[in-house]
Amino acid sequence: MDDVLNENKRVAAESKKVTDCEKILEMHVKKLESENKSLLKKIDAEQTEIDILKVRVAELEEEKTHRDEQNKYFELKNIELEAAKALKEHEFYMLNKVVENMLGKSIEQRFEEIQVEEVRAKRQDEIEALMKDKGKGAESSVVVSEKSTIPSLVMLY
Repeated sequence: MDDVLNENKRVAAESKKVTDCEKILEMHVKKLESENKSLLKKIDAEQTEIDILKVRVAELEEEKTHRDEQNKYFELKNIELEAAKALKEHEFYMLNKVVENMLGKSIEQRFEEIQVEEVRAKRQDEIEALMKDKGKGAESSVVVSEKSTIPSLVMLY
């Protein structure tokens, strides 16, 4: 009987140890389940963020495609405008050659001649105006060299 009682005590003690281990394991399982729920919430939040970023990437790719199409259009338009500009420059060059041929001298030379004529005419008008205001002696008081009144011209083509 003592053996049975001792065996009962031993079994009860082992049972208590098993129960304590079960409680520890239950607490550990609950802790892991709680951590798992927390991680699942994080995964959902991050998946939502990933989905938002995917939508944003798609929008940016669409915008990039649109801009690429615009760039292509503007490149073609630029080529077209450069061709038109080259044609106009060639036409202007040809027109200058025709005019030079008709004048018998370069356009720059004729332009300078016209400027000299204009300066002379302006100066003559000024002299005549002074003569009217002061009389015939005004011409001697206005001595200006013709060369100093002609602006130096540099034409760029």
